[in-house]
Amino acid sequence: MFENVMPATHLTYLAVGIALTIWVARTLRIHGKVFLEKGCKGNDELADSLSHLLSVGFYLLHVGFVMLALKMGGYATGMVDAIELLSTKIGLVLVVMAVSHFAHIALYARLYGKPRAKSDAAFPVSAELVR
Repeated sequence: MFENVMPATHLTYLAVGIALTIWVARTLRIHGKVFLEKGCKGNDELADSLSHLLSVGFYLLHVGFVMLALKMGGYATGMVDAIELLSTKIGLVLVVMAVSHFAHIALYARLYGKPRAKSDAAFPVSAELVR
């Protein structure tokens, strides 16, 4: 019935890989803005600009990886092979995104220090515990 599943496998992989890239980039941009504003010391214009530049870099890196990895992973001859190939390739895309995300967080922490609570003491200590 399914003579050649590779075109559908490729199209599914591209659609899912690019959709995941867009979703992760938007999520990081929305929720990472607080960290950028703190690192830019309240300069909202600089934080917005840096956020945009980081998003563009994220898209270039990860859409490029999705495209380059299209041919990797072998050839599916049936539906089971196609599902396994898709699972492997999409899993690889997610792992690469996670690694780059954690590398970015580590770089941010190195440049700006670890994020701190607004108050000096993250956990208030009562006088009874100090004795």
